[in-house]
This record gives sequence, C-alpha cells and structure tokens, in this order.
Amino acid sequence: LKRRFVQTATFCRRGLMAQGLWRGLVPSAALVLALLAGRADGGLIKGILKPLRRGLNDGTAMPVVGLGTWKSKPEDVENSVFHAICHAGYRHIDAAQIYMNQDEVGRGIRRAVATADCGVKRKEIWVTSKVWMTDFAPEDMPVAVDRILRELGLDYVDQLLLHWPIPYAKPPPGCPPSCPERWAGTDDILRPRGADGNIATGETLLADTWLALEAAKKAGKVRSIGVSNFNVEEIKSLAGGRPDAVMPAVNQVEAHVFWNQASLLDSMKALTVAVVAYSPLGNPAIYGENSGMNSAVVSDIAVETGLTPAQVMINFLVAQGWIVVPKTVTPSRIDQNINFELKLTSEQIAKIARDAPQKRLANPKNRPGGLPVFVDEPIEPRGVEPRGAEL
Repeated sequence: LKRRFVQTATFCRRGLMAQGLWRGLVPSAALVLALLAGRADGGLIKGILKPLRRGLNDGTAMPVVGLGTWKSKPEDVENSVFHAICHAGYRHIDAAQIYMNQDEVGRGIRRAVATADCGVKRKEIWVTSKVWMTDFAPEDMPVAVDRILRELGLDYVDQLLLHWPIPYAKPPPGCPPSCPERWAGTDDILRPRGADGNIATGETLLADTWLALEAAKKAGKVRSIGVSNFNVEEIKSLAGGRPDAVMPAVNQVEAHVFWNQASLLDSMKALTVAVVAYSPLGNPAIYGENSGMNSAVVSDIAVETGLTPAQVMINFLVAQGWIVVPKTVTPSRIDQNINFELKLTSEQIAKIARDAPQKRLANPKNRPGGLPVFVDEPIEPRGVEPRGAEL
C-alpha cells in the first residue's frame, strides 16, 4: 500500500508539473486523494488546503498557508500562535524583527511544542523571520541573525528574508537623541532619517548583504534564505557576479485579489523563486474595509461556493501557486483561513482576475530622496512616509 501511494503521488506531481502548475509542490495524502477523486478543474487544485506544502528551489518544503504576525499586539500574539499550531493545525508562522513581537511569537511556538496534547515537534513548524535594513552591512548580519534567534528562543529558523531592498544607514551609538547631521531627523533607531525627514539610506551593496546571509545558512542557523519586496533586477543583483551564489528561495510581496501581481508571478516562476503573499486579504485592519472583502467581486463568489470572503481571496492566490500568510488574532478566523476546501473553478478565478480593480496598498517612500520603493504606478510628490508603514 505504501509503495502504491508513493507511485501515485509521483504520478500526480509529474502531471501537475507537466501542466506548468504547482511546480515543486510536495504531494500529500489529501492532495493525492483529491486528484484521484477527479476534483481537479482546469489544472486547479481542489481538496483540503491545510496539508499542502510547496517545494522550494533549495530542497526545502514550505507549508502553503502560514499565520502572519505583523501588527499583532504582543499580548495577543502568543495565544494566537499557540492556537494556530495546536488547535488549527498551522505549521507555518511568519515573523520579523520589525514587528516587535518575536519574543511572544517564540513563546507561542515553544508552548505548542511543549504541550503534549498538541502533538507537534519543532521540526514540523516552519518559522520565517526577516532581517531589518539597519543590519544589512555584512558585519552586522551575524549579530542580527543571533538576535532574531534569541528573541524567538529558537536554535534555528527555517527561513530568513531580507525585508526590503534598501539598505539603511545605521545610526551611531547615542542616536537618537544625539544625532550627527546625516541622521538629524532620527527619532527611531530602526528608521534613521535625515534633517529633511527622508530615510537615511546606506551604501552597502545588496550582493554583500546576501553573501552574509548565505554565511548564516552555511552555519546552520537558517535552512532557507530569501527576500521580500524585491523586483526582478534586485534579485538578479544579489549574485554579484558569483556563479555559485544561492538563488533566493522566495520573494514575499503584497498580493491579493485587488493586487494580483500577475506579471511578477510569471517573472518569479522563470527564476524558480516561489512567491509568498503578505496581506492576502487586503489587510482590512490597516487599510479599511474598502480593501476588498466586502466587494461584490469577492462576496458573489463566496455565495456561489459557500466559502467566506477571506477563503475566496486565499483560494484565488493558492490556486495560482502563491504561498499565503494571512494575519489575524481571532481564533475563529485563524481556523477559517486554513481549514476549508479549495473550491474555486478556473472560470471563477478568471472572473475575479478580470473584474477586480488593481491597486497596491503598501509602497513606503524609503528610497533615496524620499522616493517610493515601487514605480509601477505614478510617483507622488516626495514626502515623509508615516512611521511604521513598512510590512
């Protein structure tokens, strides 16, 4: 029976790869059974979402759904992480240094592992964190990695990402409040600013930062490395001319029904870089309810399928090959975001893609001179980005 299952899983995986869909997806029992039941529609996966994993270009396998923790309050996040792992079945937690809650995220993870009734081992939980831009200088990377591990209370993390593609100029000791001219507008050590209020950017080459991150992987402190909010050229620049440079395993970017990143998705597939969607629900807690879940584009499909609007938005991305990290601290929503059956047909996905207006939500003005990170839309006049706008 075991041999037959493995043969069937291999057959299914080859079939998916031949269709150009779900490349690298690790077959699971649920996936195989779904395919054997004939519940594939136009190359889209049907079945239960929770057990799906995506194979990455470095040989690791990443759960397709994770719990996001950006803007989760420290007093809430430990319990939400514990609930996600122990009760809802999550095996993927997305964190970052700048979220200022990694101590509590780590406590939730360790508590779940230590609770016998949860029945989960540390090695079964995929933990992602992100290196902040004030630590992009190669000499700062080892300290940053160790700090992340210390905050999480873990011996290693499964994945580390470079958070944004702009190195920041780290303020000298004592700044703030006593800052030299270059950092004259700094009131937050993690967001250095000049007298004009714009971010004080550094001179470190991304290729040098990437080499330092590769060293953390070689040291066994990280299993997989990647980037976040990078464009194609920035990803290509990471090699710095080295033929043996490691290709990023993932690029984590904003993506949702109303910013579907179709062009970037194609570009990342060509580079064999998996894509992870932050704010896959449009982040209504930050940007307001007009971010999409109340839109008829989503709600009409929700009625047709019996899914919640959030499930429709997750299904839309996952069916196209995205990994998603929806954020919530509400137990019922934590459960709903992973425990459901993928139902959207190819026609429904095409309708959503056709009808949903497209607008990027997160575009901080972090480049030199106060310019926005992304230039896929008209550039607004230069100005100071509100504090804490970065994901």
